[in-house]
Amino acid sequence: MRRLLWLAAAACFLVAGCTASGHEGRAGGELPRPLSGAVHFSAGQADALRGMEEKEIRSCMRERGHVYRTAPVSDPRRLAAENPYGLLDADWAEDDGYGITAGHLAGRPQDPNASYVSSLPKAERAAWEKALLGEEENHRTLALPDGMEIGYDPRSCVEVASSTVYGKRWTELRYLMESLTNDIVTAVRDTPRFRDAERAWADCMAERGHGYRKLSEPRSETERRLEKTGQDPVAQRSVGRDELALAHDDLACQRDTDLARAVAEAQAKVEAKSRGPWRREIEEYRTLKASALVTAERAAA
Repeated sequence: MRRLLWLAAAACFLVAGCTASGHEGRAGGELPRPLSGAVHFSAGQADALRGMEEKEIRSCMRERGHVYRTAPVSDPRRLAAENPYGLLDADWAEDDGYGITAGHLAGRPQDPNASYVSSLPKAERAAWEKALLGEEENHRTLALPDGMEIGYDPRSCVEVASSTVYGKRWTELRYLMESLTNDIVTAVRDTPRFRDAERAWADCMAERGHGYRKLSEPRSETERRLEKTGQDPVAQRSVGRDELALAHDDLACQRDTDLARAVAEAQAKVEAKSRGPWRREIEEYRTLKASALVTAERAAA
């Protein structure tokens, strides 16, 4: 299916970043991730790189005559702990469960630009947004392997900042890597090896009193329960306690069934076929990522 999306690469910037809370999760560790974790960043890496991008956005906006208030770099540790297969980080799950209730209670961060932008006359507000996000008429279109098309304005301050921090081809390569990652995850979940491991996990969960058949179901149920609590803090805390207990059992069953090993084995077979056509792009992406991380390390030294 052909779809055209407005590339809202600045979505996190406009809401002061994507929030998370808790302690440091692994940067990949023993948990398998597609493309050897190419699109994954540790909490520290994400924190440093986003700070660099925010600095460049502010500079770009200032050069174009606009005020941009740098969003506080939010805590990316929950995002760093997430795994595309639903595998749980042991340390994180013990304290944060699936991160659903804690993330809900933390709420969305305040946008440091919201009050300023809303105070501008309509024409000035539109100019501010165009400077930051660009204009659709200036879009460059990326066709991804799954048939989706991504549109973005390379002259927007968001893209100027991204190019400065990572390199000119970063946006194109990043969305390609994310598309490949999604394709790999989908293919892995459809392999006999994964399905057998998921059934073993479900049997283990049943022994602990949980009637789930899919790895995604404990999260989905927790989200549904949380939505029904409204603004009731007592009910929310109850869901949070249940979430921690459920994640504890989930983690135990993942360990007992050696689920991570099954995922890694299935992924290796899938990637043996899927990496080939994109080998050069994968290597280029890794080079840009590594270079940006070196720059971030030097800046922090």
